[in-house]
Amino acid sequence: MPRFIGFYKTKRLWVLAVLALMVAGVGLLAPSLLQAKTRACVPFPLKTEDGKIINPLTGDNADQPYSTRQTCGACHDYDKITKGYHFQQGWDRIKDDFNKKKPWMLSDGMMGKF
Repeated sequence: MPRFIGFYKTKRLWVLAVLALMVAGVGLLAPSLLQAKTRACVPFPLKTEDGKIINPLTGDNADQPYSTRQTCGACHDYDKITKGYHFQQGWDRIKDDFNKKKPWMLSDGMMGKF
């Protein structure tokens, strides 16, 4: 067998091996990519505390604050959301003596900061 034929067979095996690894990688990543797309919230209207839709385009209830309970609680566990750090922003950790050097800071979140 001439030398160049053996080279091309080896090269072909390497190409097939790389392609197989790429296909396997895509196969492993595909479920997580599909799941990530399904985790996003669908478009939703903001709602007031009594469940009325806030529509800034028409002005309906535009002067009312939105309610996390009514807006997010329709699809998500409201009690779980309200315990999260980004919801609390340090409110659940407030202490008068949180920072002796900066007494205006009451927690490690945004509450009590300027």
